[in-house]
Amino acid sequence: METEIEVRANDWLINAGLTGFLNIVGKENVRIDGQSIYFTADLLEEFETKYFNFFIREYKETLAWSKIVSYKETMEQFRVEDFASFDENALENLNKYVKDVVKFYLKKANYIKVFPLIDPDVDVNKWLENIKTINLTKKQRWADVKLDIIEQVKQIYTQLDLIIDFCASEKGLRYLGAKNLIYSVINKGWSGVSFLFKQTKFIDPYLDYKTTFVDPVIEYLDTDLSKAKYNCFNCNQPIKNLKLDLSFMNEVGFDTARKTSHVWDFNNDVATCPICRLIYSCVPAGFTYVYGEGMFINDSYGVDGLYRVNERMRNSILRFNKDGNNSTNTYRALVKSITMEHENNRRYELADIQLVRYENEHYRFNLLSKKMLHVVNDSRGMLKSLIRCGYKEGNLNVNLYKELIQRLINNENLFTLIYKLIFYKQTNANGVYYNMGHVSGILDINTKFLEESEVMTTISQNQLWFVQSCGTKFKEGYVNKKSENKIAGITYKLLNSLKINDKDGFMDTLLNSYSYLAVPIPNVFMNIFLNDEAFKSVGYAFMLGVGGELSKNKDGGKTDEK
Repeated sequence: METEIEVRANDWLINAGLTGFLNIVGKENVRIDGQSIYFTADLLEEFETKYFNFFIREYKETLAWSKIVSYKETMEQFRVEDFASFDENALENLNKYVKDVVKFYLKKANYIKVFPLIDPDVDVNKWLENIKTINLTKKQRWADVKLDIIEQVKQIYTQLDLIIDFCASEKGLRYLGAKNLIYSVINKGWSGVSFLFKQTKFIDPYLDYKTTFVDPVIEYLDTDLSKAKYNCFNCNQPIKNLKLDLSFMNEVGFDTARKTSHVWDFNNDVATCPICRLIYSCVPAGFTYVYGEGMFINDSYGVDGLYRVNERMRNSILRFNKDGNNSTNTYRALVKSITMEHENNRRYELADIQLVRYENEHYRFNLLSKKMLHVVNDSRGMLKSLIRCGYKEGNLNVNLYKELIQRLINNENLFTLIYKLIFYKQTNANGVYYNMGHVSGILDINTKFLEESEVMTTISQNQLWFVQSCGTKFKEGYVNKKSENKIAGITYKLLNSLKINDKDGFMDTLLNSYSYLAVPIPNVFMNIFLNDEAFKSVGYAFMLGVGGELSKNKDGGKTDEK
């Protein structure tokens, strides 16, 4: 019986690699027992093909390859109708496709290198030279030149058929897809070795990966290690030398020859066995990436849970991608996966979860506490309404859903965000895509967060809703006295007091304002002196009422429109 290879869960990096390995070979093809997986060497046959096939399967729709071959459908539609609906807009799209897709991608050096591996008998550059864009002059009218243009388009289509069929072939997807993935996904996890080594001698990335990561494992398993002097720093298995270090892992490894100060007593002992090195190469398959941002949930309770929660997140992201909400996909998927785990497995009441994010070429770490999980789980409806909401700060578009989840992940309250949203709305800032109802929902989420954190337990949600209604009546009072022009100044003073945590200044402004209305100040405002969180919660609830829309007036319209 062939000896089983064991790989055991450990820190977040090996766990990400372990999850990626299961994604690549299939969970059903290994034996899982608690914190370990077991498999035999025959599972590594054609592993390099399995490796790239996983990435191609998961990210196929985002590849440049997909942009090239997907135009075939458009071509066939025009051919079926004999170009009856082909117009100037269709010609413009064709020119963009030729210039910005076909020629842009297929003239890249990395793609050119693998053309002979797809078909050594074709000359892709010659095909590209035969394709020219068709541009109308200012004097030409479409109706006059349409027939001539269509004849030229048919000739271009003939050349595009050759190119698209070349790319869409089995080998075309195999090699062009691999090249695309190397520089869009895989290089986010590791670099500097194999096909990501700038001076690599291999043209075939599959052979390059096999030589670097797979072959050493087979050789290692057949080696007598009884006299080995060293041990793998991850699994503690014997190794003959310290050549296989972690320098190829992004943001984690280091050059052991040049940076000896990174290890104890300047003597490097950070080296791995070939098996662990293979697992580390699978880290990009363990993360889920969307537009350069990656996420991995390090549920270290067991391999089954580790695999399950990340699989749910990945599947959610793939589904959300179809909705087109790309900027929030990783965070939406995170919320869905952890809330499903929260509902289905009560052990989340007892344990915190490590979240690893890859953003701006750096790893960021957070603990998803049980308190945060409760808040997110209880606020799913409100969170869903924020998916398409946001605002602009200069040239930066901020998505409210993503911003809110990031703050909760970082264990931050939402007061500064609430202040900003109310201020932008009250000052009629440009690029504001939300209403005061959304801000009210965010205040509700913040109240739940403060209650879970046990820093504000004296004020209930119902009291805050009452305060908000007080703000609405306050505004109505000024409108009825024909003094709505005073509201802007009062709002500015109250918001400024909230921002700098000035309870006395807030109460002075409030007392003066209520005195003008000849109305007693509600007793609930006495709660603001309990602590800072109570002050801001009550204060912002009041400001939401002041900033919201009033009920319909006598003429049936809104008293003020925001």
